Amino acid sequence: MKKILYSLIITAGLSSCSDFLDTLPDNRTQLDSVEKIQALLVSAYPSRYYGASLESRCDGVIDHGITATGQMSPTFQFNHTGFKWDEYSNVSTADDTDSYWSACYSAIASANHAIDAIIKLGSPKESLPYYGEALLCRAYAHFCLLTIFSNFFDEAGREYNPGIPYVTEIEEETNKQYSRGTVSSTFAQLKKDVEEGLKYVGTASAYTYPKFHFTKDAATMLALRIALFERDYDNVIYYANQLIPNPTRFAHLVSSDTDDYVLNVDGTKQSLPHPQDLAYLFVGKNLFDWYTTSDQATSYQGVALAFSNAENPNVILAAEPYSLLERTTASNFYIRYTFSYDSFVDVAGANVTGYDWALPTYSMGSGGTANSPSYVPKIYEDFKSNSINPGTGQPYVRIALFRLEEALLARAEAYTMKNEYDKALHDMTMYVQRRVQTEELARFTYTRDKVVDYYKSTVNTTSHFSNSEFNKSRFTTEYSNFEGQLQRGLLMSVLDARRMEFLYEGMRWFDILRWNIPVKHTLASGESSTLTPDDDRRVVQLPETTILSGLQKNRYEHIPYPWK
Repeated sequence: MKKILYSLIITAGLSSCSDFLDTLPDNRTQLDSVEKIQALLVSAYPSRYYGASLESRCDGVIDHGITATGQMSPTFQFNHTGFKWDEYSNVSTADDTDSYWSACYSAIASANHAIDAIIKLGSPKESLPYYGEALLCRAYAHFCLLTIFSNFFDEAGREYNPGIPYVTEIEEETNKQYSRGTVSSTFAQLKKDVEEGLKYVGTASAYTYPKFHFTKDAATMLALRIALFERDYDNVIYYANQLIPNPTRFAHLVSSDTDDYVLNVDGTKQSLPHPQDLAYLFVGKNLFDWYTTSDQATSYQGVALAFSNAENPNVILAAEPYSLLERTTASNFYIRYTFSYDSFVDVAGANVTGYDWALPTYSMGSGGTANSPSYVPKIYEDFKSNSINPGTGQPYVRIALFRLEEALLARAEAYTMKNEYDKALHDMTMYVQRRVQTEELARFTYTRDKVVDYYKSTVNTTSHFSNSEFNKSRFTTEYSNFEGQLQRGLLMSVLDARRMEFLYEGMRWFDILRWNIPVKHTLASGESSTLTPDDDRRVVQLPETTILSGLQKNRYEHIPYPWK
């Protein structure tokens, strides 16, 4: 198990893009100073990313059939595995789930070495921010593993569903055996680490490159995401309020004909955050501006650079993992499973405001036809050459692990599910100001009537996922009345915005799991399969090597696949 749960620390360092880890790995065996511990924590963040492997599991992904090479490139075989919700891939790549598992446990190992070294130094005051960072790194990696490789989102089964090994000590025992515990026990341990880490983690000024380390804001974002996935909406609001202020000044829409307030169908006044409200100004200043980027960038590389710039004020925690994510999003001749033009329009098309999202979109192949792949160049690749041959090296991608948009949309969801509809509407109105192509404020306001009118035909059916047996108890009223349609419509507003906001980043997969959204995939041959909320394939299988070494595997009763 020692080789399975994590690679040796020196090995982890050699796969990192950190100059310290690449040039001075041997120094890490003597962690006898705070400076060395600080340097070690560079490798306490996963060196791989889950975005590529999880995105192909989601709705909207299309099988484009045989590629231009006559067969699917082995490099992207994991994409095929995800699309079919397969148990195992027959190839190993940097972006498959096995690689992510190993990268997380390597990061955990580094975090544990840092914690151990700080304790052995006597926990001097100057080390405490790094102690907090190490705890948060350990919690983050375990949380990612728990939500991908266990049935975390089966809330009723957390006490008996297997979790993942929560490693808190340096491994000094050869072939040490681990237990998965339960989802509940694993979750309790990582929440304890987060709570403790929040006490000690430093501010941005404590780090030379704060965007690549856990700061107080990044720790708050982690706590917020945990609360959202746990459906702890009170804490979602609590943590979001530490990052984004709530509006306190409002403007009410007035009819140009009668000078009277414009009322919703339920008699409430239509309102929006005042354009001079501090929260509105904060969001306008700090959220990333799609419209300006789309209008000013002259190439898709320029768009990708703008999206992925770690110095953007919306970025809270950035990373640069080794990944082919940029190549799998920029749909070329080798990518078989990605969005088509039509499915992309479903994600990035119209919204409640009536205006299209100002999302810079590119099409490959025949350009604009229903079957041509489309994508947003939001992922920038840094190719690092490792020889005198410029074509030989390793691809790293710039990515934001946490950003302010997530906090705002999570708060809107929390207000929606707590029946505080106007607060949710105000958050969505603030969000959309940086996402649509218009400066006429009143027109892109989210109101109760607009939301109900836009989503009524969608949510007012028994077949909609919000009304299924898996979700209906989460809503306070029936879908047949105005408030029921408003609550469901607001939720759809948030989920649609999240789907678009986090395109290619794998976040849609977590929304599918936590809201029990069925997904249908169809092969180019016409065979199809639907992933229902009670399907075992929703839980990614553990790496085969860990199962062979004694870890309990996830149940996969739906093999062979029910493709029809």
